[in-house]
Amino acid sequence: MATRNDTAGAATTFCLMHSSGQGPEGWKLLVEELQHRGHRALTPAFDLTKTDEGAAFHAETIIQALRASGQRPTDVVCVAHSASAMYLPIVAEQWRPRRMIFLAALIPQLGRSIIEQFNADPSMFNPAWIGKNPMDDSVALEFVYHDCPTNRIEWALSTRVLFYAKKAMEEQCPLSAWPAVPASYIACLNDRTIAPAWQMRAAREWLNVEPFVLPGGHCPNVSRPEALAKLLDEVAVKP
Repeated sequence: MATRNDTAGAATTFCLMHSSGQGPEGWKLLVEELQHRGHRALTPAFDLTKTDEGAAFHAETIIQALRASGQRPTDVVCVAHSASAMYLPIVAEQWRPRRMIFLAALIPQLGRSIIEQFNADPSMFNPAWIGKNPMDDSVALEFVYHDCPTNRIEWALSTRVLFYAKKAMEEQCPLSAWPAVPASYIACLNDRTIAPAWQMRAAREWLNVEPFVLPGGHCPNVSRPEALAKLLDEVAVKP
């Protein structure tokens, strides 16, 4: 049974939304750390085959998992990593969790697509990352898992998926208003995919929050799960 860290915040269920390049298995180490702190975790999987479906379809996958979990919305914090944040405000609008957390993530804008956002502001991504295939081991090691401990590399590579949700990227954000759910942003200072400077600026300008920061690359759930769990524990109880 998970033990409770006396210095941690109130028990929370974290719904961990996986990215376009790493599946639910990639949350394994973080889940263990969260459980050690007395929390619960859900790791729903997107339907990787439905790349011709829009953001609302993929958000519904997460909403169904939340409904089936038996958890109360007020006990749940939704954490979206990287591209999965396209769906986070849609989930929040329909299910109303206690908080949504963007982890080294894109932030969708009302009335625009992610592609339109990038065309208007190419600083969103590291230029060297654009067009790279993360299923290529050398690419993954250079851009995604460059700061992972050596003994985790083989496992990290095994957690990869390829989920380029083309329609969701190309369509305008389907929301007409931003959900009335508190938001936080965790920026990764040595991220080689989504530019750290963009992460911090977007958090301030679009979410109107001061970002929390972690050292290291794009996948702190793999490279520093202990530090990420500690930070999530702190952020989850913010007013």
